[in-house]
Parts: sequence; C-alpha cells; structure tokens
Amino acid sequence: MKNNTNILVIAPTLPKYDLTSGDLRFYTILKILASSYDICMFCLSEKDKGNRYEDELKGFGIELHFGSTEFADFLHKKSFKLALFEFYYTLDFHLERLRLLQPKCRIVMDTVDVHYMRLQMKYELTRDEADLRSMQETRAKELAAYEKSDLLVTVTKDDAIGLKSDLGDFRYFIIPNIHEIVISNSQPQKNTLIFVGGFSHDPNVDAMLYFCNQVLPLVRENADVKLIIVGSNPPEQVQALQNDHVTVTGYVESTTPYLHDSYISVAPLRFGAGMKGKIGEAMAHGLPVVTTSVGAQGMGLKHGDNILIADSEQDFAEAILHLLKDNELYGTIRNNGLRYIQDNFTSEHVAALLTKLVTTIADVPIKRMPLKEKLGFYFDYIMRLAKPAFGLHSHKN
Repeated sequence: MKNNTNILVIAPTLPKYDLTSGDLRFYTILKILASSYDICMFCLSEKDKGNRYEDELKGFGIELHFGSTEFADFLHKKSFKLALFEFYYTLDFHLERLRLLQPKCRIVMDTVDVHYMRLQMKYELTRDEADLRSMQETRAKELAAYEKSDLLVTVTKDDAIGLKSDLGDFRYFIIPNIHEIVISNSQPQKNTLIFVGGFSHDPNVDAMLYFCNQVLPLVRENADVKLIIVGSNPPEQVQALQNDHVTVTGYVESTTPYLHDSYISVAPLRFGAGMKGKIGEAMAHGLPVVTTSVGAQGMGLKHGDNILIADSEQDFAEAILHLLKDNELYGTIRNNGLRYIQDNFTSEHVAALLTKLVTTIADVPIKRMPLKEKLGFYFDYIMRLAKPAFGLHSHKN
C-alpha cells in the first residue's frame, strides 16, 4: 500500500537505463519510490513519448507529463512534499512557479555527478583553453542551481566534500549507484578483458583511446589477451580501434552476457566525477576490476582487497597480468568485490536511504524566493498574458 505522499520529479528526458549508468540509477530510484509514494514526473522533452521507457514507468504507476504547457495548472490541483530535479540545468524550468505556488514543497537537486569537477579534471589532463572555458561556464551555472536548492543529493561523499569548498555549509544526502548481483555458473574466457561504457560520455572515449594505445600493447607483450569494448554510440576513433584482438560492439540490449564471458573488467578512466557504474556493474557480475584512482572515486574500495588500482600505463598492465597469473589473487578480488556490492549498493540498501530521505525532508529548511525574483517572475507572467491581448509580438533581430 502506498504512503499518502506526493513526489514531483522533473527531468530532461526519460531514463534510458540500458544506455548509461546514471540513467540506470535514476530509473531504479523512480521504481523504488513508486512502490511507496505517488510519483508525478514532468519530462522537459516531448520526444520521449510513445516508447518502451514510457510504458515501463507508467507500469510502475508513475504519472507522466511531457513539455511544460500544463505545469502551472497542474500545481493548482495537487500539492507535493518534495520536488526532485534531475541534473542542475533542469532547475531553470519550473523552480519559480514551484516556489510561488507551492511554498511548502522542498526542492531537492540530484547532482548525478558534479559536472564541473569532471571538466576540471579534463582540463588538467588536456590543458586546452576550450576545456577551461567549458569548466568555468559550467561551474557558474551549476553552483547557482545548487545554491537555490533546499537539499542536494550526491552520489558519493567525495562529491559532497568537493562542493563544500565552493558552497560552504549546505545540506546533502547520498544516494549511490544501485546494482543487483548477477552471477553466472559458466566459466569466463580467461584471456578476455572487457570495458563497458556509453561513448556519448567523453571520459569513456578518452579511456579507450588511452588503454588501447598505451596499456594494451604492454599487456599483450606478456599475454595473448583480447578486449571487448561494449557501449552505445562509439565514435569513429573508437570504432577504428577494432582489430583481430579488439572488438567494438556498439549498443547491446544487455551487458550481462558479455560480462559473464569475460575474465577481467578494465576501467582506465583519466577524468570524471561521481560514482562509476561500470565498476559496480562488473563487480556485481563477479568480475575483478582494474581501474584508476579516478575510476575508484567515491566507492570506498581498497586496492588489493576488492579492486586493483593503478594510475600509470606500466602499473595498469602489471595489475592485469597479476590477475591473469595469480588465481588466489583473482578469487580474493572477485569474492570481496561481490560482497562489497551486496553490502552497499543493492536495491534494498538504497530503498532504505530513499525512505529516510522522504520521511526526514520536512526537517530541511526551505529557501525563500528573493523579492526581486518574485517581482521579475510576476512581471514576465503579466507580459506573457498581455502579448496576445494587446497584439504584442516579439521581434527577432
């Protein structure tokens, strides 16, 4: 039986859980919340109508709306305990109406990852002025959105600590990635490495170019291994990596068969933020993971216990070779990794966190809308009403 609590969700698109780990996390959060609360979701994009993602969310009992034409009228009909905004840039849509029409509704911002921190790391790697400008612009917009929120949801404590230097004291709640244990009874192919990641995400492109050009040759000097690269939208430079020992699959409906056929998961990420879903997913499927310090961010993993962490090409290659040659080390990393996921990142664990978030949200102070912003909103609203009434039209230069 559902709790008598209404939750509003605003997101750019429906979560395409089979394309990115962030969308899988968001999809699972919605599924968990919908089992206990009444969820109304506004998708800013109209293009997501009429597909299996829409059908699945409706199957959970989630009320879906697309675009923003009916939003103001909707707020007069139903009151919400909290509004969950997915990504910082969605806050530009509907925040003012929410503050004015539902002043008791708490504004919760799900950061997903802290974008400008990822871009900062990218700039430190490339030293490209364009990357620096992108980081600075994103940082200004992102922090402005976070400052307007009553509560931030971060995926890791590391993200929250990183934000503290820019935001000062702020309220946050950690909701990590979510993984289910999926073990196979079949034996994997011992000489097979796997990388999983959608290639609309820059860090994944960089990771594979770096790995195939600088790390994989070092491994193949000592072991006859092959690499499977799994992920949607591989660009030309990633597709060009394919050869007799590297396979680029593109989009696949399920990563599970590929993970179960592989022996070691590699995640040679050189920049990024948040929690890396590819690592938790591989561990949940029973694969030992070799990654970088960037890849291990925020998960509390321990090198040599439940993961291997290496930041240079030589160290990364040696870590792979150790797992290939040392069966005892392989079993230790594999079994401890499985246990760590089971203890920290399953649906049951995150469901308890979400229940705590919803039940304690009333204790979070509400940030009031400044008078200047209120007046600006009312002025814009009156002008929008006046244009058709008085024959006013906007002119484009």
